[in-house]
Amino acid sequence: MGLRGPRRNHATYRQKRFPGRRRVAKGFWRHYAGMEGRMRDTAADLPLFGQPSWPGIRMTGQWAFRDDGTGRASMIGLTHGDPDDETVPWLQLLSTCGPADHLVQDLRFERTLGGHGVTGPVDTGPVDTGPVDRETVLAHRRRTDVTPAQSQAEIMVDGRPRTFRRWDAGDRWYAAWEPGHEHAVAIAARHVDAADVALVRVHDIEPYLAGRREWIHARRLPR
Repeated sequence: MGLRGPRRNHATYRQKRFPGRRRVAKGFWRHYAGMEGRMRDTAADLPLFGQPSWPGIRMTGQWAFRDDGTGRASMIGLTHGDPDDETVPWLQLLSTCGPADHLVQDLRFERTLGGHGVTGPVDTGPVDTGPVDRETVLAHRRRTDVTPAQSQAEIMVDGRPRTFRRWDAGDRWYAAWEPGHEHAVAIAARHVDAADVALVRVHDIEPYLAGRREWIHARRLPR
């Protein structure tokens, strides 16, 4: 029997072997906790919609803030399904204080550049899942006109049918609706029938924040 060296404390070894990675992870989660606080504080700035009885992942989606110094949200949203898995159903529901058609155009443009269709708040850094930044999208909007909708779709909103304008793009479709002058609603979907979509107002954002944390843990950073 050969000689055996002293047993290595594997936990201590891992801490010494990857100190930089752990520091990055801790810094990221401190920053992200602050962003979650902003999302909680602004979740009631616009109507927040979810899809009831969704069987898979549910999490916060795109979130942006006004640049007028008020700190209020200019766009909020919830995502259903894994945006990285192109084979599974995915649904994103967004509310914006801007024109819905412009938001749909931005979503379609992000898709052409390889975006995954779900991002965190606009200034969360590593949380963003696609290569598209806000300035790129705004520059594209300035250069192009809004594409007219190709059809209409009846979608339930809080138990009542509403007529949305619809755009189709391969295995995805997008829809937009303005219930009034103060906000608009946009939808992005993949492998989901419009007849099965039913928007319901969400008042408790915590399950969606928790869902996003778990999604990030699974694909990006250690705890």
